[in-house]
Amino acid sequence: MPHRTLATEVSNPSHAPWDLISSYIKFRSDDAQFWWDSTGRMFARLLEAAGYSHSDQYRELFFYATWVIPGMGPAPDVNGKHTGAWSSVWAPGGTPVEFSWDFGQAGDNPMVRFSWEPIGRDAGTPLDPLNSFAATEWFDRVKQQNLLPGLETAWYHHFVRHMLPPPDMRRVKTADSVIEATTPVGGIGIAIDIEPSGRQVSKPLLYPGLRALELGISNLEMVERAVRALPAEQLAALNVDPLFDYLHEATARWGMETGIVCIDCLKPEESRIKIYVRAPHTSVDWLMDGITLGGRYDPKAIYGEETVQDLADLWQAFLKDAPDAVPTDKAPARASPGFYFTIGAGKKHASPKMYLSPSHFVKNDQEVVDRLREFFATRRKPAKTETMDNYEAALKDIYGPLLKKPDYGTIFYVGAAMTKNGLRVVTYHDPQVVGSHGRADLFGTKYGDE
Repeated sequence: MPHRTLATEVSNPSHAPWDLISSYIKFRSDDAQFWWDSTGRMFARLLEAAGYSHSDQYRELFFYATWVIPGMGPAPDVNGKHTGAWSSVWAPGGTPVEFSWDFGQAGDNPMVRFSWEPIGRDAGTPLDPLNSFAATEWFDRVKQQNLLPGLETAWYHHFVRHMLPPPDMRRVKTADSVIEATTPVGGIGIAIDIEPSGRQVSKPLLYPGLRALELGISNLEMVERAVRALPAEQLAALNVDPLFDYLHEATARWGMETGIVCIDCLKPEESRIKIYVRAPHTSVDWLMDGITLGGRYDPKAIYGEETVQDLADLWQAFLKDAPDAVPTDKAPARASPGFYFTIGAGKKHASPKMYLSPSHFVKNDQEVVDRLREFFATRRKPAKTETMDNYEAALKDIYGPLLKKPDYGTIFYVGAAMTKNGLRVVTYHDPQVVGSHGRADLFGTKYGDE
């Protein structure tokens, strides 16, 4: 009988990748084991539902287990409370990772992605009060091992240097301030795009608010300064003037707030910059103003009238009964719908992508799923029902009756991007293994309570 090894077991298609990996990998840290048992299993179920091959599932899960899990920090206590000095607010509930499901074009080739906040050993202590070092150390290790082919960090270091508080900056205005828990107080997030080709692209996400507040300027001005500080040739290729003209205009007109900035860790000529904004408005006027950059271009001429109408219909699917203005004195900032605008070398204009937080406008996550299903079914080119079926089945496996729990909010964002082939819809998920709902209750299991 041949000796049983991981290599021979992986080649056996009857084995579920997560089960097999879990039978071989045991973490020395109870914290890491908790994150793997809860979020790793969720990631595995989403990959399976999206139709990833076994080999692709193994690749993504091994990467997640070895390069993400060990950096997620202390596990929560049995009540779902943070136990370390650093309280991550990466996902709304406090879990340092989130997952997204991209439905693809008409339900073809859905993709699963994740983003997380690496948490340093001294994060939240006087040695590292803003969790400033973990992400840079992670990029350095990954680059040394050549784990992400094509990884370039020149822009990452540029934006860290120009947009985040330097380690020696004396914090006065922000030392005791409380920044809303839906906005990163510090630290750096990292998103990993898993493309159908198998290429992984890392995308750091940075929050400009702390340095802006210390300098007495707006977030938008902080971001614009950082972008315009790029080398002249790179800046010229981005054609940033129309976008920044619009952002200043929309800030005055809509009370728009500039949030995080995301960049691709690729060569500058391949990299893109994404600027996230939001405003406390739900009207179609706000939607159309954003996707046209205040009338600066016609998206119908680029993406087609049907795609623009699909975007408006998706917006209305969740916001048709909402007041035109979000009551900012009662609702968190995350309730404000918004956009992120992408600029890149050689692009004629910024491309807008919409996002909204459905949990503030519907009863529960099951209603979000139901509204998405109805939206897809009523398109001129209905999406594949199989994709929606697989997605819903995965969520029911993961959350069970919690999908119908009021205000649970695992689906904390629904986003959409216009393309020449139609609308791409993406949902963003908080695993909810940290926070007010208590310690992880995924797949019917209270992880860590055994």
